[in-house]
Amino acid sequence: MSLLDQSFDLRGPEALRFGRGRVAEAGECAAQFGDRALLVTDSGVRAAGLAEPVVDSLETAGIEVEIFDGIESDPAVSVAQAAAEAADDQDALVGLGGGSPMDVTKAAAAVVGSGRSLVGLLESADPLVDSAPTILLPTTSGTGSEVSPAAVLFDDDGEKRGLIDPALFADVALVDPDLSMHLPPRLTAGTGLDAFAHAVGSYISTDSNELADALCLRAMELVETHLRDATFRGDDAPEARVGMSMAATLAMLGRVNGGKSAIHSVAYGVGATCHVPHAEAIATVMPAVLEYNAPAALDRFASLGDRLYDASGSRRHRAATFVAGVRSLRDDVGFDGDLTAFGATVADLDELAEASLASQRHLRANPRSMDADDARELLSDLL
Repeated sequence: MSLLDQSFDLRGPEALRFGRGRVAEAGECAAQFGDRALLVTDSGVRAAGLAEPVVDSLETAGIEVEIFDGIESDPAVSVAQAAAEAADDQDALVGLGGGSPMDVTKAAAAVVGSGRSLVGLLESADPLVDSAPTILLPTTSGTGSEVSPAAVLFDDDGEKRGLIDPALFADVALVDPDLSMHLPPRLTAGTGLDAFAHAVGSYISTDSNELADALCLRAMELVETHLRDATFRGDDAPEARVGMSMAATLAMLGRVNGGKSAIHSVAYGVGATCHVPHAEAIATVMPAVLEYNAPAALDRFASLGDRLYDASGSRRHRAATFVAGVRSLRDDVGFDGDLTAFGATVADLDELAEASLASQRHLRANPRSMDADDARELLSDLL
């Protein structure tokens, strides 16, 4: 796209605070909305002791705190509705955790702010008028939910439901890398690859722009530089942890202000069909989807080969160097990219391919069109 054609609006949370130790500012942030807050989190976060500094900060600021911790991975609509009911008499909602607690926090805030049921909001095409105040603190480095206007939930049939609206942007995204210092290796690797997928997916999207590209390029550099150390050295590599925390936030900011592409659509299909965590599905399919897209966005891929891997030679070679680099990163942190590890067989290909096309919002701006035959061929290479 020519610079003459550039046009974009910066979108994101009302405030973004980043840095080690900034969890201590949670109380100050919440106090601007009143003196009662609901802390939305999960039992694992509480067991890890990560809720304690948040509660301490809130109580020090004179905030009366209630805790809702009934959240599991892939949270149900009913759980978010229950969180909304618990938040009904609160002045603010504080979401602490990975993508699931933060998404539940945003969905619950939408219910409180609108006075409608969550099911009603999910079935409505009307924009949200208002949302209750939210403060979001991530404990992983991947989802970027703290700077996203989306909440992803699952209905009673196990179908993914998304509530997406600018009103869901947090009032404060409070990103403290210290909250992710002790993240287990597998979760560190998977969420880090998800952050990379957010960044590269936006960069190759036909909806990309200069602002989003700058954010996404830096995010990819940070992941390539720091994910291995963060995965294998953990809190012995604090700089790597900070780098990954920054990468996750930048990647989603770039995606929110840029575009999407097929990596997440195919991963959603694999996750829904094989019942595996989102990060595992992303890690499995990302190199294959990138390889599929490369011929349709050769200049973009070649530039990534230059930027991340000092590639040289023809455009095709530099693009291939980038895809190979991503595959090596994925392999280095312990993911082998084989669908058979999820129990998938050749007999599942038609179902996998159909499910991979379900998220049209991710496919719309993909640089290369994809139909069921394309998806089937791509996925067959992973068996």
